[in-house]
Amino acid sequence: MKVKKTLMDMIIKWHQAGYSLDEITPLVPQVPKEEIKAIIQQHHE
Repeated sequence: MKVKKTLMDMIIKWHQAGYSLDEITPLVPQVPKEEIKAIIQQHHE
């Protein structure tokens, strides 16, 4: 699945603000939880 750059930026911003994976998932229902997890992990690399 190709996630839009805007969504990726929002996910990273929420993660940096201290949101957990379980808190971010309902905010972007169109993105699977595993994809969100991958985006966060990529950001940490």
